[in-house]
Formats: sequence, C-alpha cells, structure tokens
Amino acid sequence: MALKSYYETKYGLRSNPFPGKGTYGEDSQRVYVPEMFGSQRTEFLHKFVRAPLENGQPLIGAVWSIVPGDPEARGFGKSTLMGEEAKLINRDLGLGTLKTLGVSEDDARANPILAGYVSFNTKAQGGIANMDAAAFHLVRFILRSIDTSGETTHRRLRELAAARLVDAGKATTGHESDAIVDAVRERFRNLAVSIDIRNLLADYLFHLASPDTGALERFLADEVGTWHHDRNGLKYLQIFVVFAELAGIEHVTFFIDQVEDFTSQSGTAKIHKNVKIIRDALLETEPFASRASFVFQLHPAAWGRLRDAWKHEDLRSLDPDDPLNASVVIVLTGLETFDSARLLAERCMNDPSVALPSRMGGIAPFTESALKRVWEATKPRPRYFLRVLHDILQLGKDERQDVLDDGFVEPKLERLVSEAQADTDAGMGEDDRLA
Repeated sequence: MALKSYYETKYGLRSNPFPGKGTYGEDSQRVYVPEMFGSQRTEFLHKFVRAPLENGQPLIGAVWSIVPGDPEARGFGKSTLMGEEAKLINRDLGLGTLKTLGVSEDDARANPILAGYVSFNTKAQGGIANMDAAAFHLVRFILRSIDTSGETTHRRLRELAAARLVDAGKATTGHESDAIVDAVRERFRNLAVSIDIRNLLADYLFHLASPDTGALERFLADEVGTWHHDRNGLKYLQIFVVFAELAGIEHVTFFIDQVEDFTSQSGTAKIHKNVKIIRDALLETEPFASRASFVFQLHPAAWGRLRDAWKHEDLRSLDPDDPLNASVVIVLTGLETFDSARLLAERCMNDPSVALPSRMGGIAPFTESALKRVWEATKPRPRYFLRVLHDILQLGKDERQDVLDDGFVEPKLERLVSEAQADTDAGMGEDDRLA
C-alpha cells in the first residue's frame, strides 16, 4: 500500500486539484465551475443555444478575448466554456441548459438539442488541421458523450430515431436499424447536394443505426484513418446531423476552438480554401443550413489572418467592435472580481473528485489574503490564476507547509506568474483526443 501524501494528510486532498498545464483538455478536465464566468455564461448560452432555437435560424458566431498589446489574448477560459457547456448540453439533450435559460420543462423536452466541440491542433501527430478533420472530431465528441445514468448519446439518439420511425409506420419492431439506414439515404436523395454513401461511409451509417455503441466507437477509432477523415470528415458530420434529425433533435451548436493554430500553420491559399468550405458546406448547404450553428473561438491575431478570406466569401463579420454583431459575439472578461476567483478556487479544492471525506471545505491551506494576492497578480485570466495555485500547492506539499499564507506565497509569486505566462505563450499541452 502506498504511503499517504502530504496532500492527503494535511490538505484533505487526493491530489492537486488545479490544472498543471497551459491548455484545456476535454478528456482531462476534472472540475468545471460555471459560476466563474458570472453573467457571461448566461449571455453565452442565450446567444449560441437558445436564440437559434427560438428564432428557428442557425447562426455563425464567435467567442472572443481581447487584451491591448497581446494579439493572442489567451487564458480567459474560452475553451473551457465551450467544451464543458457542450458536455452539459449532451448529458440530457439540453434539458437542464434550456431550463436555466427560462425555458419551461415541457418546451425543453419538446426541443432537444446537442452541441459539439473541437479544437484545431496542427502540431500533433495526426492533428486537426482542416475543416474536414474538425468535422470528423465534432462527430466523435458528441458520440462519446454520456448522460448521468451512463447511457451514451449515440444509444439514446438511436432509440429515439427508432421509436419515431415505428410511430410513423416507417419501421417495424426488430427492423429499426434497416429503417434508420433507409431514412438517412432517402434524406440525402432529396437534397440538392447528395452524398455517395458507400465503403467506409456505408459502414459508418450501419454502425450509427445499430444499438451497439462500442462497435461504433471502435470503428471510428480504429478503422477510419487520418488520411480518410481529412478528406471526408464533413460527410461524417452531415450523416450524423441527419441521424440526429431522425431522433428529433431540433438544433445543434458546434464550437470550434483554437482557430489561431489553424491560421498560424496555413498559407493564404489554405485559409481561403477552408473559409470557402465554411461558407459552402457549413452555412449554405443542408442538413446544416436549417439546424446547425457554428461558433468560433477568436482573438485579434486569428481574426487578422482570417479577415480577408472571410470578407472575400461574403461571410458575416465577427468583429467585436461592430454593435451590429452584439447578438452573435461575446468577449470574455475573465476573473474581474476576487469573489469569482475565490469561488473558482474553493470549488476546485472541494470537488468530490479530489476532496477527501475528512476535508472541511473552504480554501485551506490558502489564507484569504494569500489567495487574493495570487488573483491580483494574475487577473483577469483564469488560466494564470489556476496554474499559479497549482504550483504554490505543489511547493507547499514539497516544503511541508501546513498553511499557505502571504509569507509563503509572496516571495514566489513573480516567478510563478512569469512561468504561467511563458507556458501559455508556448501553447503547452496537446489535444487530449489525440493522446
């Protein structure tokens, strides 16, 4: 049996609860504190989830961060907000999310929704470097989602689609999978832009129509190679959206992160090609045009590289300074108050995934004034705040400090903040989907 660590014996923690790397990882995020975004979380959900559903009109939008003198303005929680809210939506097909936005339970149940999240990552082996690859991983994100009972989103959608086809007299009990396949193929035959569903795409459709989620996951992970999904990823997403339509899904919001990674690794021609795909395939072509919104993470450097291609394709501007864009743009402001920073730290340290039953809650071993000093040195960026707390707690463990007060924190603060900033600037961390 391993010896108990100082985290356990003195802090009441199983491990360090704060993230020790500079980037969001959708598979490694342990604690999400929606309240850290204050009223901006509600604004985000109203604009990108409720509004397109309420208006019956999908949108293209952007989540921004802006810092004078810092063109990349990282560390404001854009990735965390998009990825974690997408997970929450998929847990119950948007029921809880819509209810928090003032939608009645009956209306929320009658208008199920989904959300997808993907992050461009051009540096990793087999990384996500174009819109086809991004589309394929949007599918994988949604299909991997599970609800509170452990049921997968795929299985739930399949059951809904099967039941609806039986109710409509288009399927008989025991033959629902064949009916789903036929219905998807029929939908594409009636579209102006069809898909030749054969070979791997045919296998994918049959797996979607089957209740065997494990077989579908193995197929996508083991049989669909990088070369294939880099050229056919949009088709996987189109087929999935039609499958979701059969299940009664009214709207899907797709969040696309790390746009700067794509633009920084692409020449002008490639940027124009991908922006043209955004217009032609994502915004103007069914099945996306009637029920799918696309929301991009942006900051000044990424927008500067995208702007010419965006304008050339006659896409709606996402400039945050244009008041006409208020309904489709949000600029995150970070941890503007100490109350929000304190709440974030307290929730991280007392989450059941890391807190032992013996832990008494609160912010111990940090003192109130020491925690405030960390916030003052890192505000308003949540990433810097959390990274410095991680390092201080690690040092406290190593040096056997029961209390982390001003005297312990202050001499280390300047160096730790500098290291947190350097890690962010270097873009440390890989996309956990690709690990």
